[in-house]
Amino acid sequence: MSERMSEPVLSAVRDNDEQSHVELVLPVRPELWVLARMSASAIAARLDFGVDAVEDLRLAIDELCNSCAVGSEADSRMRLDYHWDADSVHVSCQVAPVADRAHGSDPHSSHELSERILDALVEEHEIEGVKDGTRRGWLTKRRLAEL
Repeated sequence: MSERMSEPVLSAVRDNDEQSHVELVLPVRPELWVLARMSASAIAARLDFGVDAVEDLRLAIDELCNSCAVGSEADSRMRLDYHWDADSVHVSCQVAPVADRAHGSDPHSSHELSERILDALVEEHEIEGVKDGTRRGWLTKRRLAEL
């Protein structure tokens, strides 16, 4: 793999005034996930999410990245797609290549913990099993009316 291919890639596409989209592709290296958190934070802040909602989204992005990266290989790539409209942010994550099962860990217990964490942070989410060497997951965070 060339040095250029191992660098993060960010592209932004503005679909229309109702919804926008950003793609982020990076190596599966936890120290680079700050880029995923910053992207989500910037989008949520622009939508006037409250401070707590932005922080919940940041934590949920970490959990999404961690969950999708289980079983990833040294040369795996992570692709995050951010879609948003006036009231919500939807983030999908895809990691490939991924082994069918993680070595030396219990995937069921870590999956259950991830489910609980995401339940507490976002309104909707799903982490899929490995299919054709790729693991996918997604989450949706809505801007809730202030009480």
